[in-house]
Amino acid sequence: MTDTSERPAEPDARVPSGVPGLDALLRGGFLRGGTYIVTGAPGTGKTILGNQFCFSTVARGGRAIYLTVMGESHSRMMLHLKSQRFFRQEDVGRALNYESGSAALKSEGLGGLSRLIFRAVREHGATVLVVDGLMALEERSENAPGLREFLHGLCVHNALAGCTTLMLTGQHNDPADPRYTMVDGVIGVTQERFGVKTVRAIEVSKFRGGEQLSGRHSFEITNDGVCVHPRIETLHIPQPLRVPALDERLAFGIPALDGMLTGGLVRESSTLVAGSAGSGKTLLGLHFLAEGARQGEPGLYHGFVESPLRLLDKAERMGLGLREHVEAGRLHLRTRAAAESLPDAMAEELFRHVKQHGTRRLVLDGLASFCQELTDPERTPRFLAALMHELLSLGVTPLAIQQTRPLIAPSGEVLPQGVEVLVDTVLELRQVELRSRRFHVISVPKARESGHDAAWRRFTMTARGIDVEKDSESAEAIFSGRVPARAKPARKSKPKTGVKPARRGKPPRRGGRGE
Repeated sequence: MTDTSERPAEPDARVPSGVPGLDALLRGGFLRGGTYIVTGAPGTGKTILGNQFCFSTVARGGRAIYLTVMGESHSRMMLHLKSQRFFRQEDVGRALNYESGSAALKSEGLGGLSRLIFRAVREHGATVLVVDGLMALEERSENAPGLREFLHGLCVHNALAGCTTLMLTGQHNDPADPRYTMVDGVIGVTQERFGVKTVRAIEVSKFRGGEQLSGRHSFEITNDGVCVHPRIETLHIPQPLRVPALDERLAFGIPALDGMLTGGLVRESSTLVAGSAGSGKTLLGLHFLAEGARQGEPGLYHGFVESPLRLLDKAERMGLGLREHVEAGRLHLRTRAAAESLPDAMAEELFRHVKQHGTRRLVLDGLASFCQELTDPERTPRFLAALMHELLSLGVTPLAIQQTRPLIAPSGEVLPQGVEVLVDTVLELRQVELRSRRFHVISVPKARESGHDAAWRRFTMTARGIDVEKDSESAEAIFSGRVPARAKPARKSKPKTGVKPARRGKPPRRGGRGE
C-alpha cells in the first residue's frame, strides 16, 4: 500500500521554474513539494538556474532558501549574479535567504544538515529550496544507505511542507546511483563542443508524476539567465490543416509569372525558390512582399546576409517602392547572423514576430541558414516540416529561398535533395551560359493541387524589377543553343557623311596624259 503522506496534497499542482522554455519541457513546471536533481559539470549553468528559480518564486509572492554546501561564498555568488536581470538585491535576506550548511555537515554529519534544512524551511515558510552541493554530501556520507536515508527524509519532509526542492550536483552518469531512484525527477545539463563552437543542452531524463518532452534541447545563458529552447518538432506537432482554397491567390505583381501560377501562389501554401547565386531569388522575394504590401497584407523579410538598408536600396533601384511600406509598418525587414545562433531560438523568434504583427506574407531568405547550426543533421527534415507547418497554422504564406551549388546550370537537377517534398510549390531559377553570355530562366516544376505552366521562361532584371517573358519561345532558343531574337545585338548603321565611298577594285592609274 502506497504511503500517500509522502506526496503533496495537490499532486497535479505545478510550480513554474522561472526559466523560459523549461516549463515547456516539464509540461507546466515542477510538481509542488517534489524533489529534483539538476546534474551537470562545472560551468554548465546549474547555479544560475537554481538562483533563477528562487528569484522567480519570490517575484510571484513565494519564499525561497538557497543553501550551499562546500561551495563558493555567498558574497562571491552575489557578485556574479548582479549582472543577471532577474537578480533583485532587495529580496535577499527577506523573501530569499542564503544559508550555509557546511558547518552543520562537518560537525553533525547528514543528520545535522537535515535538522538545519527542516528548521530553515519551517522558520522562513519556504516554498522553494535549492541545495547546492549534493556531491559534497556524498563525500561526507559514511555509506550509501546513509545518503539514501538523508534523501528519503528530505523528500518526505518537503513534500508535506509543500516545499519544492532542487538539488544541484556535478556530472554523474551511473544509472544505478541511489540518488536517481529517490527523487521525483532528474535534469541533466551539458556543454559540448562541435568544431570551434560550444553548445549547451538540457534533458529531463526522469519526471515522476507527469509527462515531459523527452530528448535533448538546446539552451543558452544570457543576462536574462538560463533560457531553454525546446526542439520545435516536439512542441509543434503537425495537426491537420484546413484545405487551402485554390481560388485565393497571392500574386507577385509580375504578370507572366502570375499567369504561370494560374494567378499566383495559393494562400497559406508553402513555396521554395531554388537557384544559384545571382539568379534573382531575393529580388523575386521582394516582388512578392511589395505586391502584398500594396494589397494591405503585412509582410516580413527574414534573412541572414543582406542588411535592411541594402535591401531597401536594391528595391529602390528596381522600382519596387518598399520604403513607404516599411515606414508605414506594413512590411518588416529583419536580418540576423546565422553563425552562433540556435535554430530553435531563431524559429521561436520568427513565430513571435508573426503573431505580434499579423504577418501574412513571409520571405525566408536562406533556408539552409536555419539548419546549418543543427548539431544533429538528421533533424533537418523534421525541423523544416515543423517550421513550415507552424507558419501555415498561423495563417502565413511562406516563401523560402534556397541557394543551390551550381553557379551555371544549363541542365540537370539543381534542387536541394529532400526539401522540395516539404513544400507545395517550387520555383526554379537558373543562369544559362550561351556564347559568353548569361541568360536567366525560370520554371514552376511543382505546384501541388494547382494548375501551372511548367515550361521554362526567360526573364530579365530591369529598372522596373523582374520582367518574365509571356511565352517559352526565347527559353527554347537558349536551351537549343540559339541566341533569342530579342537578345541579338543590333546591327551597327554606317554613318551618313554625304561623301560617296570609293569604288572597290583597281586603284586609279596615276600619271596619265595632261598631268
